[in-house]
Amino acid sequence: MSIKIMGVTVVLLMATVSAMVSGIVVFALGATVRSAVGTGGAAFLGIAALGMGVLTYLLPGTPPQG
Repeated sequence: MSIKIMGVTVVLLMATVSAMVSGIVVFALGATVRSAVGTGGAAFLGIAALGMGVLTYLLPGTPPQG
């Protein structure tokens, strides 16, 4: 159970860092603040969704006990 929690934490941290970096890069390239925030949000959602999909594939749910 703790490996799943660690995996989710790592995926969310990676998504946060990638969103921040992509927003900063887009803003540094001359885009508006709204565009930079939108790019960061899209990067966060994309990385988090793909990461959770990979985690679900690699760590499937445990069978029900009973």
